Amino acid sequence: MKKSYLIFFLSTIIFYQKIPAQNEVSFTLINKTGFDFVDVYISPADQNQWSEDLTLGLFNNFEQKDLRIKTKSEICSYDLKAVRLDSTELVFKNLNLCKMLIVTLLYEFDEPAFVQDLILENHTDYTFMEIYVRDLPNSPWGVNVLGTNALTPREKTFISIKQGNSKSCNYEIKAVLINRKELIYKNVNICNQSHIVLLRYQGKPYSSFDW
Repeated sequence: MKKSYLIFFLSTIIFYQKIPAQNEVSFTLINKTGFDFVDVYISPADQNQWSEDLTLGLFNNFEQKDLRIKTKSEICSYDLKAVRLDSTELVFKNLNLCKMLIVTLLYEFDEPAFVQDLILENHTDYTFMEIYVRDLPNSPWGVNVLGTNALTPREKTFISIKQGNSKSCNYEIKAVLINRKELIYKNVNICNQSHIVLLRYQGKPYSSFDW
C-alpha cells in the first residue's frame, strides 16, 4: 500500500512539473495607424499561434483599449496581427509585453511599426523646453519627444519612444531648460512602468514612478 501511495505521489509531482506557469499581462493598446481594425490577435513571437480576437469589436483609428492576456511566465516577446476592414492583415513583430505597458501601433513608410508610450510628469520647479530619451549611454539622443510643446512644473505629458534594445530596461532622459541648462536622468527603468516622475533632490535630478 505504501508503495502505491509513493507512485501516486511521484506521478503527481511529474504532472504538475509539466504545467507551465502562467501570468496575466495587462497593457494598453493605442491605434494610430490611420486604419480601423475588425480583429486583433496576439501570438508568441514567430510561432503563429494566434489567440482569439482581443478587442471583440471594431478597433478604430485613434482609439485605445485596455487588454489582458494569459501568458507563460517565460515569454515576453509577442507578435500582434490586426485585420483591416478590407481583410488586409498588418503584423507588428516582437512587442515586449514584459516591458511595454502602453503600446501605440503606427503605420510608417508602408510598414507596421509601434512605439512605447510613457506618461512623463515634471515635479521640478523648472519648465522643460525639450526632452530626449536614449537606451544606451553615449548613443545619439535622437529627436525632441516634446515636439513644439513645453513641460511646465506639475504638468504631465505622453511621450513615445522606440523599443530600442529589447533587453534594456534602463534609459537616460535629458531635460533641457529655458536657459539651455541640461538635467540628465540616468538609469530610468521603463520596464513595467508607464508613469515616470522627474524630480530634483538636493540639487540633483532623480526619477520615480507613479502607479
